[in-house]
Amino acid sequence: MRTALMLALYTVPAAILFGATLAMARVKRLELLPLERGAWLVPGVIYALTPPAPKGILNLIDPVVVALLCWVVFIARIAVGFKQPRANRAAAYGTIGLGAAIAIAAALFMPPLPQ
Repeated sequence: MRTALMLALYTVPAAILFGATLAMARVKRLELLPLERGAWLVPGVIYALTPPAPKGILNLIDPVVVALLCWVVFIARIAVGFKQPRANRAAAYGTIGLGAAIAIAAALFMPPLPQ
């Protein structure tokens, strides 16, 4: 139950942010790898499956923070890929790894909000 809730709380803002960004990239004809079209879900799945530190119900903001931070990293990756096409593939794989690290760090190290 908790896993499904955390995944849903990540997916809603991530779908909005990443969906708009992927649509913009498609309109501007930026080259994205096929892997990246679904890789935005990886941090949410990792966050939902990572055993959390004891936190209260007020910490439902954590998945939204994960989505926002991963989206900022994705925007930086698109900028790097646009300015340096040779670094496109390395930037894409680096983004996926960094998103996973952000999800694990948020699950384990974000302090609980006061109850």
